[in-house]
Amino acid sequence: MKRLRLALALLYLLAPRFATAQEDLLGPDTWPTTVDSVVTDLIARLSPQDKERIQNTPRKDLILFHHGWGTGIRNYYGLWRGNRQLIESACGKPCHPDDASQIIIEKVWETLRKQNQTSTQPTAVQRHFDVQPL
Repeated sequence: MKRLRLALALLYLLAPRFATAQEDLLGPDTWPTTVDSVVTDLIARLSPQDKERIQNTPRKDLILFHHGWGTGIRNYYGLWRGNRQLIESACGKPCHPDDASQIIIEKVWETLRKQNQTSTQPTAVQRHFDVQPL
């Protein structure tokens, strides 16, 4: 039990983080409306270390990114503020923003793992996005 708590604490502390100050959030006129567009945006913004951390996390442990990174996703992409199109893209129907962000996290994980299998080349484009470990 003690080891599990330590592992959970470490994963939480190492989770990618978003800046979520109100002025840093996308507005309704710029919200992406598909999971694929969010995944592309997220992957372009992740540091190489965050990419490695995510793709090396077992699928069953992705829930550990729910707070921190998941909160940043929900806030930044408007899941809590009415981005219904993105929610429906994630879930196939209306669902809770928490569920939609978890689906996005899983899709990022799947995409990174697939990219790692098909290419050993680093990503050509890196954009800055205040993704930092906790």
